[in-house]
Amino acid sequence: MPDKLPVGPYRTIEIDDGVQAPFYIIPFDEQGICQGPLTRDHLLTTLQNGAFTDIFLFSHGWNNDWKIATDLYDGFLSGYAQMQREHGLTYSRPFRPLLIGIFWPSIALVSPSESGPAIAAFSGDSTQLMDVEVGQERQEIQSLAANLAKEDVERFYALAQRGQDLNSDEAMELARMLSPIYNSTAEDELPTVDSAPSTEQLMSLWQKIASMASTKPSTGTPGKFGFVNEPGRTPGVGGLTTQSTSAPEAAGILDFLDPRLIIRLATVLQMKDRAGVVGAHGVGSLLFDVLKNGTTRVHLIGHSYGCKVVLSALCFQELPRPVHSVLLLQPAISYLCFAVDATGTGLKGGYRVALDRVEQSIMTTYSPRDVPLTQFFHLAVRRSSDLGEEQIAGAPPPSRYAALGGFGPGGCETDCSEVEMKKIGDLYDLGPGVRIIHVLNGVHAISGHGDISNDFTWWALYNQVTS
Repeated sequence: MPDKLPVGPYRTIEIDDGVQAPFYIIPFDEQGICQGPLTRDHLLTTLQNGAFTDIFLFSHGWNNDWKIATDLYDGFLSGYAQMQREHGLTYSRPFRPLLIGIFWPSIALVSPSESGPAIAAFSGDSTQLMDVEVGQERQEIQSLAANLAKEDVERFYALAQRGQDLNSDEAMELARMLSPIYNSTAEDELPTVDSAPSTEQLMSLWQKIASMASTKPSTGTPGKFGFVNEPGRTPGVGGLTTQSTSAPEAAGILDFLDPRLIIRLATVLQMKDRAGVVGAHGVGSLLFDVLKNGTTRVHLIGHSYGCKVVLSALCFQELPRPVHSVLLLQPAISYLCFAVDATGTGLKGGYRVALDRVEQSIMTTYSPRDVPLTQFFHLAVRRSSDLGEEQIAGAPPPSRYAALGGFGPGGCETDCSEVEMKKIGDLYDLGPGVRIIHVLNGVHAISGHGDISNDFTWWALYNQVTS
């Protein structure tokens, strides 16, 4: 294990029958500036000098620190290789892959029940675990404070440190302070046609989400967006309770709000914007340089907000040539991002251009068992003034802000072909004339937002690579 970011590959992974694939990790800061320029240069030189046939570029989602992100990449890529070996899967052409993992600063407020291996390792020592929680809380509050007016920062810190007792006036103060985040003009998958919500509308939204979160029964699904906790676990910093509340709260009227909930919701938007910035301005430049190096097939893979990273990279600027395939695993982006008309006024979804920049296919998974993306995401990412139009989760999608990974795509039916995720050995039809967006229904294959490294997803990628 390297003790610092190496100039060359982070490690190598055995892919197939002794084939060693170099695995690079390229880090970016929140502005999309590459933090490993020497590693980036080494990667591009290696591509020029090596006879690689396939490049896999993978982006993690939110709440991933370095260890969780690298564990995700290792698990997915190693699982893919193991599937090949166990089932004797081969290629009808030479196969020499190179692997690229993107690392971007996505860590946010997490509770013990929704954290990954790095935090779970502290489970035997409650003091250490608390230290981790408090440290993450401080980091996230400071990150939000950087977006506020200077004269608001001290008061923001005071309100953020309070317990579950913000009255309506204090919550309104937070709404006013956090309005720059809700007024962001960062690259988005939906055209901007509405004004940002007013402070009163934000208050209404926060109360609705708080009421929903306090009355939803726990399902045990990992709460990657902080809205669901495992049964029997006490919600940690930023987690929302799963216990039933009194009748006035259950009716949707809350006299007091927990500032941790407000901070969490603002964080969801902040990280969404950050994923777009990193993808467009950082990974987009890297992808451009990778694509101009020869004719090697390029496969983009993203999970959650990582799907926004790779799609922003793909769509931000004209590219030297198309990528070969795109695999979106439980994408935390708008279900209208590929729409022919995303607004009812003729404006296309922000990632519609991706259909022209992929040679073979876009595969996107969705699962009704993904609790964060079906029940809460469309509320947390709302910026327009139509707060009265949302429905509680279910089918059809609850609003134009519904998540692609919760409901599948909308507004692009003529480009889509939907199928239940297939088991190993059951080939997908990716031949000529097949629609370019393959909508993979994961109701039996994906049990939660983080359940994206399994036989079903590896098999989907294998079909893309071999087509």
